[in-house]
Amino acid sequence: MEKTIDRQSSRLEELFLDELKDLYSAEQHQLHLLSLLKHAASSLRLKNILSSHLDDTREQISRLEAIFERTGHRAEARNSEAILGITREAEKLVEGTAAHSATRDAGIIVAAQKLEHYEITCYGSLAQHARTLDFDDIDEILETSLMEEKELDDLLTALAENYINGEAREE
Repeated sequence: MEKTIDRQSSRLEELFLDELKDLYSAEQHQLHLLSLLKHAASSLRLKNILSSHLDDTREQISRLEAIFERTGHRAEARNSEAILGITREAEKLVEGTAAHSATRDAGIIVAAQKLEHYEITCYGSLAQHARTLDFDDIDEILETSLMEEKELDDLLTALAENYINGEAREE
């Protein structure tokens, strides 16, 4: 039987729900941010990586909505100053770098990784909380998204190290 958060919830359950709302907001912002970054990128490899993760992000949002449902709550986003700050920084980066440049692509990778690292932290913490709270199967759902976020981070790191940063150095 699945455990749901109720009126007699523990403080950890309340924290879990608050952080779930924050992560839901982060994923929704990521749709906007990844789309912006994909359009601003010049590297076809970078565009493809970002495009693929847009699909992952849509699936992650669906998973989060399923978690809300399993906990007996409607999906609700809570704006995070951290995510809004990361988004503003990425927008300024795009505006402040030359179009079709490896330097812009290097900056895009940094911007995407800032968001990914935030989400990796959130997914990892929420998965651990779900295990502690005995929320059946929710930790596995969160772990699936965590692995996708880590894979993207690894792809972006490899792209930067093997191609983009070297090209940017030559500009």
